[in-house]
Amino acid sequence: MAGVEVVEGVFRLALPLGIHGVPTVSAYLLRAEDGDTLVDCGIAAGVDGGNPGPDGTAAVSAALAAVGSTLERVERLVVTHAHIDHFGLAGEVVRRSGGELWMHRRTDLDLEKYADPDEAVDRRTLMLADHGLFGPELTESSEGLRDWMPVMPSVGRPSRLLDGGEQFTAAGRTWEVVHTPGHSPGHVCLWNADERLLCSGDHLLQVVSPPVTFERGFEPDPMGSYLDSLERVRDLAPELVLPGHGPPFHDGAGRAETIARGKRRRLTQVREFVEGRASTVAELTADLFGSASFTGAQRHFVIAEILAYLAYHETRGILRRTRRPDGVFLWSANERPEVAP
Repeated sequence: MAGVEVVEGVFRLALPLGIHGVPTVSAYLLRAEDGDTLVDCGIAAGVDGGNPGPDGTAAVSAALAAVGSTLERVERLVVTHAHIDHFGLAGEVVRRSGGELWMHRRTDLDLEKYADPDEAVDRRTLMLADHGLFGPELTESSEGLRDWMPVMPSVGRPSRLLDGGEQFTAAGRTWEVVHTPGHSPGHVCLWNADERLLCSGDHLLQVVSPPVTFERGFEPDPMGSYLDSLERVRDLAPELVLPGHGPPFHDGAGRAETIARGKRRRLTQVREFVEGRASTVAELTADLFGSASFTGAQRHFVIAEILAYLAYHETRGILRRTRRPDGVFLWSANERPEVAP
């Protein structure tokens, strides 16, 4: 179980996941004499694949013990965003610790999914069907949420709702909450300006470009939100980034710029494909990825991110959608775009 002090008083905990090919999530412990702060908490899992224990906290308890802490020392759990791999144990951590659970108020959208997963799966199924997915592929791509529910013993409820700008002290430093929507509407990072440290959650990752997915009923332009958030973090110019997956890395501004450049390149590709030929999302998926084979979860992420690109252009009046007689949305160029591409 990895427990590494990455800067004085700040420890990275690599907690096991093993779902959808993601091996670990990186939580962070910020030590303080009067009580610790935990940033993200993982899922119900055991140590080295063993028994997770009656409340699912065996792995996180072992990771805390390895760096000289315990669940009972956690006075504050800050969840960067309410995706299950970062949030799954939140309810059990605060129950065991008696600490506060800090989450952005826009995490209410994800919390509603976990409170009624059947409704969330139905909503996702309708969205994907509207954009040209049918049969077994539709079923496989819609039900990924069900794979995660067993590793969340209870749905944590925040005791403090964040807006961004809040500050607290831990590990001898002042940390500021920075709202960074895009990957999730309620995503937050933690920023220490003195040492230019950024706990980035899934906003900045070193190896992969974080997925930005459209989800019906959430925000209308998640890609626009994400690009704005990348610019905000780029301007902070973090010296050291503590990401939600993988080890810390340097030059946060450079990484933010690289990710933004990749997203903008894909925005251009999507727009050019649609301007060349009116298309469904299923057809765009084939244009962009050819005959690539996807699992159900991968297919959902691919289609939902294409929808985020399309929503970006639709919001700006560049592309539009109409329904074909079979009910599937067809995307085409807007003859009178409100904003230049």
